[in-house]
Amino acid sequence: MALIEVSTTINKPAEAIFAHITNPDNLKNQYVVSIEFDGPLKVGTKCKTTVKSTLGAVNVITSEIIAFEQNKIYGTKTFAAPPASDVTSTYILEAAGGGTKVTMQTEAALMPAGMPSMPGMEDMMKKQMLAGYESALAALKKAIEG
Repeated sequence: MALIEVSTTINKPAEAIFAHITNPDNLKNQYVVSIEFDGPLKVGTKCKTTVKSTLGAVNVITSEIIAFEQNKIYGTKTFAAPPASDVTSTYILEAAGGGTKVTMQTEAALMPAGMPSMPGMEDMMKKQMLAGYESALAALKKAIEG
């Protein structure tokens, strides 16, 4: 399993950031068409996310909240069909001067059993994931700070 971690500071209080990242409407985009929780957000709550690919294929992704501490931590475990592996994603919020340090952590098997492999592939995948998460944090910062 690889741990991928990126951080940024957002010039807003943790309460505003936590409210944003736990609001299902803020997760929708051109690919995420619906998000349904089976109850109030807390550890153990399950979520079904419906995504549509650029080719029009529709998939439902199932996840569960595994960490939930108001204004501090929000983590989910996404269950993947083989050969992919399950992925754990966590937002950690910490006071940072007048703002909040936001850390995104993801733990995943970059090369799950059964996946074809070649030298350097795991490093390439990690770099792509880091770039994607840095972009996601930049978008979060822009959305929250305005």
